[in-house]
Amino acid sequence: MLYMTREQRQISLEKMTNTRDLGGYETQSGLYSRAHKYVRAAAPTYASSKDIQTLKDYGVKVVVDLRSDFEKECQPNPFANDKDIDYYEVNLFDSSKAVLVPDEVKTYKDLGGVYIYMLEGMKHKFKELFDIFMKYPYETVLFHCSAGKDRTGVTAALLLDLIGCHEYDIVKDYSESYENNKEMNASLAQMMNDEEAKQYLRSSPRYMMELLDYLREHYGSAKEYLLEIGMKNDEIEELIENFTI
Repeated sequence: MLYMTREQRQISLEKMTNTRDLGGYETQSGLYSRAHKYVRAAAPTYASSKDIQTLKDYGVKVVVDLRSDFEKECQPNPFANDKDIDYYEVNLFDSSKAVLVPDEVKTYKDLGGVYIYMLEGMKHKFKELFDIFMKYPYETVLFHCSAGKDRTGVTAALLLDLIGCHEYDIVKDYSESYENNKEMNASLAQMMNDEEAKQYLRSSPRYMMELLDYLREHYGSAKEYLLEIGMKNDEIEELIENFTI
């Protein structure tokens, strides 16, 4: 199967609602993103034993946790000591404060600015992350943050742009987190006293469009960004080959 619908990408789990495959998107050259290669997800903290087995049956062999040390301490990762999984940690935000929205995030006018900050301020972390991707050319890799929306969303956008997916598909893939996280966001909103902070729960298409516009203006594409942060051209071409069909 090459093309996949939204429903086909979604992996049905009991406790991880925002878990989906990045496969089935058409590229501008007529290829498709390969299914069972990259899976984006929310934190598996409360995953049931059935959820974990479903992901393993789906092919997941590698899990990369993008959360901060504080988040992992508060909500341990069930894959951390799983003998069947190669587990990694890459902290794309390393706030140690017990807050829903870290102060370094609040300094930006919206999430688009936060994503641009990640792109520029976390280059060494993205290099670390894509080096991990390089180590597993054929395995299914699951990467996640807390809600599977922001750090996970930027990573997914870089992967999809790298293989030349259409911009509207990249934006659409990002935006799906809003619908998937509705129940979680409602609970988080009740915990927030600051109305302005509630904007960080959203997945407005505008936020991803801001990131992509910045990427185009300052680097050209995800490929040039990865070259800038230290990846070799042949490594990038291998990533593209392994993620397309």
